[in-house]
Amino acid sequence: MAKRSRKKASGRPVRRKMARSANSGWMKVLGASGALLALAVVLAVWAWRPGVPPLVHPRAADDALPVMADPVSFADTLSQLSRPLLVGLGVPERVIRIDRTPEELGSTVRWELKSDVPGALPLAVCNLELSRLARRLGGEVISATEDRTGRRLSMRIGMKGSGTNLVTLTSNPKLPRGTGRIAVIVDDFGYQDRGLIEGFYQLKQTVTLSIFPGQEQTAHTAMKAHEHGHGIMVHLPMEPIDYPRRDPGEGAIFVDASGEEIHRLTRSALASVPLATGVNNHMGSRATQDERVMRAVLEETRSLGFFFVDSRTSAQSVAFDTAQSMGIRSARNDRFLDLKEEDASIERALRALAKEARIRGTAIGIGHAKRVTLQVLKRVLPELEREGFTFVRADEAVR
Repeated sequence: MAKRSRKKASGRPVRRKMARSANSGWMKVLGASGALLALAVVLAVWAWRPGVPPLVHPRAADDALPVMADPVSFADTLSQLSRPLLVGLGVPERVIRIDRTPEELGSTVRWELKSDVPGALPLAVCNLELSRLARRLGGEVISATEDRTGRRLSMRIGMKGSGTNLVTLTSNPKLPRGTGRIAVIVDDFGYQDRGLIEGFYQLKQTVTLSIFPGQEQTAHTAMKAHEHGHGIMVHLPMEPIDYPRRDPGEGAIFVDASGEEIHRLTRSALASVPLATGVNNHMGSRATQDERVMRAVLEETRSLGFFFVDSRTSAQSVAFDTAQSMGIRSARNDRFLDLKEEDASIERALRALAKEARIRGTAIGIGHAKRVTLQVLKRVLPELEREGFTFVRADEAVR
């Protein structure tokens, strides 16, 4: 196969600045057919669900959910993670009750969870998410039954055929569902003047700043974001389909790089952003379609305990699926917020993102470190907060 014309190693064109525009090619693909777009939205609702907070600090090397070694550790871990999972789906925390089963009963069941569920939240969705969590921990749903009215779900979950957790969920039409959680990631930090940087980290609502490695303002931006309680990610440059017309910048991951070089570049990038706990791709519409490339990137991501967010600059990206298969806490971008740098367009995108959060429990949107984006965030985020939406860091939205 003929290779694309690009100089290697020292012959590669010098990239002095990071390219600062988002890849929107995938939007054109999705926009080709209204019917396909509608189908994609429906599938996305079922394919992506809100994440579960980690058991340990997100920088720990074993942060990916491990397969439990025995029924006792499985039962305890499932019990610990079930509450935030249900809260993420919109169940008010106050109605969730988890009790330890008395040991004198001699039962293999260690924990029993009972909760009302908002009428707007299908019990089938709760069943699906609890089943996924059990499988990720190495267990299974042994039985799941609904009563005749379809308003009560009883689940027996366990490991190796032994039931360790009982879950009873009752649909309550009078119980309001939580409005939803929104994770706003702001890309492309690292080179801006400090006045603009300050505007973002002074936002009252929680956001996550994704920062280019090795730039003049990289460390300053990360430290200030941390001081103000915002999330911090590494914005990792990757090869776009239309390279060299658009250059991802120095240190970018290219698809014809060796596995060793990809590991080295990724490791260097992740180490260069202080206090970062996650990574997402900058550009990368070509690189994220290549499983070999993504697996090498994600091996370094996993070794440092980072989470991963697929920016979805390509509709054919395999990045999220690969991360999930490797046990890495991960998610996909649901919507770019500022592809059009106009107040009205950005506000519409934010409100569309809020609708997705209302339906699915959690939604992730990506904007960029631009003044117009900042001004809209300052105005619209407080409005959405007053409507009941909760703003979370990206590490709280992955699963």
